[in-house]
Amino acid sequence: MWRLKSGEEVVDRFRSHLHSTVAPLLPDALARVEGRERQFLVEEVDFGRIVGQSTCVATGPGDEIVFAQRPGRWGLTRFIKNRQPEPTTSVVVILKTAAGKGHEGKYVLVTAFLGRKAEPEPWDPRATAASRDFWGSHALIWGSEPIVPGTETIVCPW
Repeated sequence: MWRLKSGEEVVDRFRSHLHSTVAPLLPDALARVEGRERQFLVEEVDFGRIVGQSTCVATGPGDEIVFAQRPGRWGLTRFIKNRQPEPTTSVVVILKTAAGKGHEGKYVLVTAFLGRKAEPEPWDPRATAASRDFWGSHALIWGSEPIVPGTETIVCPW
């Protein structure tokens, strides 16, 4: 479907987390990424101009925070209520090497979204100490992502 700057083909996967707001920017963003034979890539591409709105924002004291599970996720996500998305100049793309016959030298799109790089959520197997710090000071805008009904809580799960 698309190509990296270094020439590798990038294919979408079934049920990728491709946010519709980033789809028109994806070909240009991927054309700025070097594969360099890496197995897993998390790249932030700065366009140098406002390209959309980020739904992941910094939080502070007094903000109304809730946690809820998003569909297809293993843990709860931190959300902030009563906030609006913020302008961003960046797109983040996450890719992994494709597996299977005929996919050698290709990458698969895991997700792409508007905004800055974020740490894996604390429940994610790739989480580190930095994940807890990041998600303790950032949250997704409430209503920007679907949630599993009945999972909302104000109690921090991590």
